[in-house]
Amino acid sequence: MSALLEVRGVGARFAVGSWPRRRWLRALHDVGFQLARGEVLALVGESGSGKSTLARVVAGLVPAHAGSARLDGDDLLAGTHAARAARRRVQMVFQDPYASINPAHPAGHGVARALLLQGRATRANVADHVAQAFTAVGLSADLAARAPQTLSGGQRQRVAIARALAASPDLLLADEPTSMLDVSLRADVLDLLAGQAHRHGRGVLLVTHDLASAWRVADRVVVLYAGQVMEEGPAAEVLARPRHPYAQLLVAAARRDDALDTDLPARPGRAQVVDPPAGCPFAARCPQVTPTCRSVDPPVVSLADRHVVRCHLPLSSGATS
Repeated sequence: MSALLEVRGVGARFAVGSWPRRRWLRALHDVGFQLARGEVLALVGESGSGKSTLARVVAGLVPAHAGSARLDGDDLLAGTHAARAARRRVQMVFQDPYASINPAHPAGHGVARALLLQGRATRANVADHVAQAFTAVGLSADLAARAPQTLSGGQRQRVAIARALAASPDLLLADEPTSMLDVSLRADVLDLLAGQAHRHGRGVLLVTHDLASAWRVADRVVVLYAGQVMEEGPAAEVLARPRHPYAQLLVAAARRDDALDTDLPARPGRAQVVDPPAGCPFAARCPQVTPTCRSVDPPVVSLADRHVVRCHLPLSSGATS
């Protein structure tokens, strides 16, 4: 399956303090993965792991100081005409449906504006296209004329998705799209996003800290910690049989299951992301840490079926670095 999005060696950092005592917070380091058309890829990890930053780098909202993010070969991070044209094929759904819709306009205003800016409607027929966009995400067309304040959280998030889809994107970035919603509404929004990949052939990058959401809709999973990829592979493999100690801890925290054999208590400590030292960023908390982990950057080990782990620990036979 060919890659729609190919991320290689992406790094992002933020200045801390002022010159001459400026230091650097490393938000992302050497991040890489591939996302195919018709696929949902979930970025998982605890708060502060770099998930949202990575999505914003791909969207062009946060600058990267290293690496590339190629959409069908065009680097979204380059300052070229081709890059700017490629970014029009990328749309983002943000976490907070209450903040992402302008309360000064009717709910359908943002969808109409997206259609007009993309040249997918004219002022004469934009109302019909807005109605179709609302219907496509399971909303009644008459809600387009309503004030956003009168809509529920689930309805607002569907409006945000309709606005993103109005541009007919090839790549949809969804940043914690269900975290502000009631549990009863989350499944519907997740299924709506998955349908955009599986039925309409789009690529969907889902940012989530909820492993249940990833398990429900993701085809592949990337586990981030301190801005680095710890593990990547098929969702069923990573979430059922995680190989990295951090991924094992995430799964164990999400659901206690003796069959998983992941009762690994984390050591106290946290990753040093400001001027970080060499070694594995998870070393301070890893229950299986070795002296090598603290001083040498871990290798990327390839397992079967595009499953990779960045770790010094012994893995399955047949693993190759």
